[in-house]
Amino acid sequence: MSRRLRALLVLGTMSAIAVVMWMTVGRRPAEPPVRHVILFTLDTTRADRIGAYGASAARTPTLDALAARGVRFDDAQTSAPITGPAHAAIFTGVYPARYGVRDNATTPLPERATTMAERLSEAGFATGGFIGAFVLDRAFGFAQGFAAFSGFDTVDSGSEANAERVGAAVVADAIRWIDTVPRAQPLFLWVHLYDPHAPYSAPAPFGAEFAANPYDGEVAYVDQQIGRVLDALRLRGSLEDSLVIVVADHGESLGEHGEDEHGVFLYESVIRVPLIVAGPQARRGHVVTEQVRTVDLMPTVLDLLGLAATAEFDGESLRSVLNGGRRTVVPPAYAESYYPKLHYGWSELRALRADGWKVIDAPTPELFAIGKDPGETTNLFQAQRALGDRMVAEVVRLEQSFTGGRAPEAAAPSRETLERLRSLGYVGTSAPTVTGGDRGPDPKDRIEERRTFKQLMTEAIDDLRGNRLDDAVRKLRDLVRINDRAYDLHQLLGEAYQRQGRMRDALGEFEMAALLNPAVAAPHLSATELLLASGDIDAARSRLETAATLDPGSFDVALVTGLLLEAERRPAEAADAYARAIAVNPANPRPRMRLIGVASELKRFDVAEREARTLLDRDYRPSRMHLTLGGLAQLQGRTAEAAQHYREALRLEPGLAMAEQALRQLR
Repeated sequence: MSRRLRALLVLGTMSAIAVVMWMTVGRRPAEPPVRHVILFTLDTTRADRIGAYGASAARTPTLDALAARGVRFDDAQTSAPITGPAHAAIFTGVYPARYGVRDNATTPLPERATTMAERLSEAGFATGGFIGAFVLDRAFGFAQGFAAFSGFDTVDSGSEANAERVGAAVVADAIRWIDTVPRAQPLFLWVHLYDPHAPYSAPAPFGAEFAANPYDGEVAYVDQQIGRVLDALRLRGSLEDSLVIVVADHGESLGEHGEDEHGVFLYESVIRVPLIVAGPQARRGHVVTEQVRTVDLMPTVLDLLGLAATAEFDGESLRSVLNGGRRTVVPPAYAESYYPKLHYGWSELRALRADGWKVIDAPTPELFAIGKDPGETTNLFQAQRALGDRMVAEVVRLEQSFTGGRAPEAAAPSRETLERLRSLGYVGTSAPTVTGGDRGPDPKDRIEERRTFKQLMTEAIDDLRGNRLDDAVRKLRDLVRINDRAYDLHQLLGEAYQRQGRMRDALGEFEMAALLNPAVAAPHLSATELLLASGDIDAARSRLETAATLDPGSFDVALVTGLLLEAERRPAEAADAYARAIAVNPANPRPRMRLIGVASELKRFDVAEREARTLLDRDYRPSRMHLTLGGLAQLQGRTAEAAQHYREALRLEPGLAMAEQALRQLR
């Protein structure tokens, strides 16, 4: 073949290629569609404790592999350093202040909010949500849009507080649900893993292997649990066409800036979070260095699925950067913490991060050049006063636009919610007066006080659990001296006095709690129970009426109503009240136990047995439940069955005197 002919052929081939290219101008090669969406939210997880983010000592192979086959965002910012508000932003694409969600377990995400789960459910996705902390439960609005939701409807290991679930249990529920979804149906799966939250105590083998760095052991454990879910999706054949998103709600201070954990400050240790996106339309092995926000996730998911936005977002789609592009304008990131205001009476904090600068609006404001000073060690506010003032003004303007100038609503948690919050370490709820003018002390000036406060509170609660009542009372009184406006401290001190038999002192503390927060029913309910125990039924009824006015239809009101009706010798009505309490909160075992008693008195053995078997099925005090079932069988003349239950109770709890005595009576 001549050189000239060869050249003509090459030119012809190139021309043909050019024609094809011309025909496809503006049409990028087709990207595989996103069929499934898998969202992991990791509680309290720092980016710099993950291998893909440079942590050489980390053991996070699952997350590292996801980052290698997807996009790792190096500079992702959350909207709040606390679980509830941070998740509200992730699920709605809207800053949580717009909905008044500024604390855990107080103001629920309202029904008017449109969540990611609702949009995907409308688009035909099977939706399943599986959570590790009660602050994301149904009562707080996070089940919206989920056809399947596994929260705290059951009792875990006999825990009445029932406030958190270990990752393995959450993941087991998620995998069981995956297996129920038809393969032809797209699915949206949310798995929330709470484990890195303090106290750090990872299951074996991670606890022992990371004894010197227990927080890192929790992160390693969470990585393992994520791997279990991905393996289940791989076996199902659903992983390759799944958009997998892993994001933390917030980080953890670990002592930086004087804060041991999170909730108060807005420094990078809690506001910068890991964000990894892998799957279709995410460029493999890509690292995005420009600032993004967790509030961008909702619009991004809808954009990738081709679903139109039906509401205004504060976030924006990250589709272009997932594909390796860059945005001409990178929007600022807003964050806020009202935890110090609502829990300690200190000033709220607000932050804005833009163009390499970050301002924290506080009584003593701070300005940092984040690119040069990622540890936020040098406050440049006075040196760059004009810039700092402009950024503070923008922070104030943004918050005003979110809230219309409305102050946060008064917190009115139930007794049960208070108990659960204490078990998670959220303590010190102040009286709900939130006014303009004086913002209160700067948290920077009081953070050491909080460390002392939390340590004392932890010790006091441990003393109460260990029945060391004198020690508990002494520490609670010290805590009240630190923050005498914390109504839940007065509530807890009253409960401790009551257990000591100091009824007058207990009643005084309940009165103080009620004065500090007139919106809550908890002090009135506790006073009702105290008065019932003292035999003053008329006074108890009066306090219960006050509680019912404040919190009608609540679990606690129904439960205490049952106690009052029992005291008034009205067992049938008491049984109805306990049934209402169970309907409101099926997880709490107390009304079921009371219902077993009154149903037995009424000879409604079918009801009593049903409740006892329900508690047994939920692994609540199994030896005692077998003892109860044995007694119910014996009352009905089924002695062989009764003996079997008594023997099982003894097998589970050797030496159980009541079971031994019951067996002797049967012989």
